[in-house]
Amino acid sequence: MKVKIFFVAVVFLSFMSCSSDEDFNQSEIEVWEMEIEQARAATANYLDFDVAWSEGRIDASGYVPNMGHHYLNPQLADETFELLKPEFILYVPDEEGNMQMVAIEYGIVPSDPENPGNPPEGYTGDEDEWHFNEMIGMWTLHVWLQLENPDGIFAAHNTAIGD
Repeated sequence: MKVKIFFVAVVFLSFMSCSSDEDFNQSEIEVWEMEIEQARAATANYLDFDVAWSEGRIDASGYVPNMGHHYLNPQLADETFELLKPEFILYVPDEEGNMQMVAIEYGIVPSDPENPGNPPEGYTGDEDEWHFNEMIGMWTLHVWLQLENPDGIFAAHNTAIGD
């Protein structure tokens, strides 16, 4: 009888300690959410537009509807995803013309832009939505850190920003 109880206890504990797919997905979600918070903290200084300007970031796009202005640090544009160093900071002018940070964007240059291959590995899990922008020859990923996006934090366009 003791062996039977021991066996049942071992099977029960083994079952309880195994990760289900749901547990694994929850872990991934928590990791990418922590990564979002790390990116938010690392880019908080850009809430002050003068920081981007004094760093030498350039308006690489002009105003893009549902996105804003893309201020690029050309020195960061390479083949490497760096969570805490986004290539672009996105700004939208407020009613008084002051630039307000709304998002960051990663711009990863593939070794062969004519054949870009698969999107880069970015945030943990598969929530991020990379797009290959043929016009600039980069894989891009928007992250709406400062302005909520009704279509999700990684969506390319944000309808909360006007045309």
